[in-house]
Amino acid sequence: MWVIIEMMNGLKQIGIKTLVYFTCLLVEYFSIGQSCIQNLDSAIHFKYTNQQKAKFYANALLVALDSGRCPEGIGIAATYNNLGLLLWEINEKSRGLYALKKGISQELQTKDLTHKDLIGPYYNLATLYQETSEFKEAEKYFNLAEKVIDDNYARDKKARITLLSKKGSYYREIGDFNRSLDFLNQALTINGIGNTDSTTIALLIEIGTTYKHFGDLKQSESELLKAIELAKDTNELQYLIAIDRLSTLKIEQGEYSDSENYLLYNLKRKEEKYSNDPVLALETLNGLSILYQRLNDLEASSDYINRALNITKNVRGVRSFLINNLGTIYMKKGDLDKALDCFKESTQHFEELYGKINPDYASGLSNLATVYKQQGKLSEALNLYTHVLDLDEVIYGEEHQRYATSLNNIALIYLELGNTSLAGRLLQQSREIRKKKLGQHHPLYIKNLNDLGIYFMLEKDTVKAMDHFNEALHLEIKHMQDIFPVLTDKQRQLYFNNVRYNIERFNSLAFSDGYVHSNYAEEAFNHFINTKGILFYAAKKMRRLIQNSNDKQVKSLYDLWKDEKYQLAQAYLLTTEERDFRKISIEELENKCNNLEKSLAQKISVFSEVNQTYYHTWQEVSSILDEKTATVDIISYRNYTVDLTGTTFNQGFENKYNYIALVIKSDSILYPIKLSSSYDLEKEFLRYRNALKYAVDDNKSYSLFWKPIDKVISNCTNIKFAPDGIYHKMNPSVYFDSTRNKYVADLYNIINITSAKDLLYHYEKDLNMEAKIFGNPDFSSLGLEFTLDQLPGAEREASVITEILDARSWQTSTYYFKDATEKSVKSLTNPGILHLATHGYFDDDPNHTNPLSGSGIFLSKEASGNEDGKLTAYEAMNLSLEETNAVVLTACETGLGTVQNGEGVFGLQRALLVAGSQNVILSLMKINDQAAMNFMRLFYQCLLDVKDPKNAFFKARRIFKEKDTNPYNWGAYILVSKG
Repeated sequence: MWVIIEMMNGLKQIGIKTLVYFTCLLVEYFSIGQSCIQNLDSAIHFKYTNQQKAKFYANALLVALDSGRCPEGIGIAATYNNLGLLLWEINEKSRGLYALKKGISQELQTKDLTHKDLIGPYYNLATLYQETSEFKEAEKYFNLAEKVIDDNYARDKKARITLLSKKGSYYREIGDFNRSLDFLNQALTINGIGNTDSTTIALLIEIGTTYKHFGDLKQSESELLKAIELAKDTNELQYLIAIDRLSTLKIEQGEYSDSENYLLYNLKRKEEKYSNDPVLALETLNGLSILYQRLNDLEASSDYINRALNITKNVRGVRSFLINNLGTIYMKKGDLDKALDCFKESTQHFEELYGKINPDYASGLSNLATVYKQQGKLSEALNLYTHVLDLDEVIYGEEHQRYATSLNNIALIYLELGNTSLAGRLLQQSREIRKKKLGQHHPLYIKNLNDLGIYFMLEKDTVKAMDHFNEALHLEIKHMQDIFPVLTDKQRQLYFNNVRYNIERFNSLAFSDGYVHSNYAEEAFNHFINTKGILFYAAKKMRRLIQNSNDKQVKSLYDLWKDEKYQLAQAYLLTTEERDFRKISIEELENKCNNLEKSLAQKISVFSEVNQTYYHTWQEVSSILDEKTATVDIISYRNYTVDLTGTTFNQGFENKYNYIALVIKSDSILYPIKLSSSYDLEKEFLRYRNALKYAVDDNKSYSLFWKPIDKVISNCTNIKFAPDGIYHKMNPSVYFDSTRNKYVADLYNIINITSAKDLLYHYEKDLNMEAKIFGNPDFSSLGLEFTLDQLPGAEREASVITEILDARSWQTSTYYFKDATEKSVKSLTNPGILHLATHGYFDDDPNHTNPLSGSGIFLSKEASGNEDGKLTAYEAMNLSLEETNAVVLTACETGLGTVQNGEGVFGLQRALLVAGSQNVILSLMKINDQAAMNFMRLFYQCLLDVKDPKNAFFKARRIFKEKDTNPYNWGAYILVSKG
């Protein structure tokens, strides 16, 4: 050994040729006494634990084989073949291919090209070339394998099935899903229709997986469910594999709860029964990581991917993909440095495993470029994106959507660098490819339109910018309406947040001074009224109504409608080629859905209210108004700016909110009214509120908030008012016009609505003389971190209301204190009046408010049960209030000093309307108990007389106003209605 050490020390002093010579000596030295088979065994032994040693023994064996020192008896061809696979696995790619080819050449010395012994080597070479994206070479060896089958195994079903299965997987890998399915189905047919063996199960899993890649998620689910049913009692490992595949499919379908249940079951089963083989858990762990990433639970996602990485410490092929996924998680977290490290590592692995002309390697580079872009390293990002574009051209060609994506990425870098001319050309080129390959319905095509809109803003071409933004919004809103029935609540929220951003950006241009009276402003208004309140999609309630129906035709229609909606949602994501191959027409699917919706609306009265999926225009609203009625929609928006200052690219919204009122009357004219921009209306709202609270004369609010509107609606008496922003927090009825010495309440009956579109679905219902009255719930049962004051005044109010209604033979039920539970409210079915005298709550942070869960009311909590005593807006919209005339909410202040109004109460208001109630009466401010009781007494007395909640409300307010002239008291309540 001393001699070897001396030689190693001397290597620094000698040249490269001498170094090669000594290396060969070292190989020979260590191989003395070590047989060829021992070298192979040693290489296999060390391949996971010490790759350097594995490479040493493998290369020693290769030298021995090439020099003819291995005895013929070991099977030279087979040893070359095994060594080739081993060298490939330890990342000696070129040597691995060399060994495999040498093995084949050894075989061909005594055998012909189609000898049966060559099928294994052909499969091996085909697989390795497939991994390196050398698809022509891979196909060549698959074809040679097929000739071997034809010549030697023509009657061997198993051999034919193996070939077809491998070719099916190969064509799926290269994206030719049609041929993939053809080969896999041929294999299934040969195996025997009706056969239930493990081969059938394996093929069904592969077919289901291929359909998923193809975009046919419905058929994918069908095939995987067949595999699960067959494997359930016969082959547990295949059963678990099929469940893993179904779970990832469920993620794509948005059925996260089902996916989570399947994956957690699989993980538990694998850990209990197969703990000695942890690699089996990899697919499940990866699936859970992807699931929680979709749910934005990034901590859980990281945990599962790290568990998978711990299992694959030495399995680089799998590890590379896991590290890449981990990088995506870090990027979502905003930890760009860690994301960068992950992408660098995974990309290096992809290069070592598959070479540089490979889709995974290209994707890794693209991820790296994205991180650099987010870090502001535009030059580095541009270089990488450009390299990816070159790879895409080689791998996919210039007409592929991946090539279009790289063009788009490069264009956005050029925009930020100030080369707008080149950016514009690249964006146009990308759009044309996507339009041709994906179609105008695809989300990536819509993204192109929005990116082009930004480009035209930089070019100061406002008209072209608006044209592109407008086209994108029409498509986005149509998509949103179509796919909401098959999205989860969280997906709806995320989808709508993006659309809302794009609507506000378009508004900032369309409502600017130069265009506020143009058709662009009308388009902006239509987009707004079609999306306002859209998050309140009561899918849960609709399902319950259908399930409780005794009409089998209704159930069948509903199931068919959901299925067609699902198919439409998936069709939007397919390429044009995929839709053509499957003979799918977007227009036909849309027509089917529309026709089914019409049928359902005829059979279920509330269907059209809950499922408002038609795009409406302000002209439709105008056509149904009488001459005494006007709608006033308020829209708040911020100016959106895009500019280049030197090399700094800036885009985004300004902090200040602007307001515009859009008035519709029966004259078929839209009246846009820009409200004062010289004042900060957000600050003026504080002055308005304080003036009311401290009984100070307010002669300014009318001029700022209402006078410009008043000039247009002066010939009307009934106003349908759809507030936005700070207008949610105000009651226009209390504005005082000092020149006429009148309040707005003296001039108009103002009914709050969600948007003008709601009038198209409105119809009046006869008064239902049944009331459910809740007062002063037991807040001590809630276990809150803060204290809510009890409401004895609310209890007295509820008692007075009950007496009034009982005197006129109403059916009343009253719930006080511990009986005023959340469960009791949820169990109600269509009371005529639902009166809730309790505290409300909402999240007042505009950055976090979710109108579905961020607002609600407090009720009592039962000692046992699942309810928490908080009725959220999400829960409220699923109440059974289809025949309810009015919900009355009083004492709507939390007791913590925050008035319950604004977007939070809007959430609760809208939820109760979606639940079915025709009207909602609530207070925007906390008035004293006596004033509240007096108003409610008057309201219910008037209701008994006029038998209509709206007329009763206005009559009661007029009487109350005569007795109590303080607008803080008589103007505390507003009426919200469906129309």
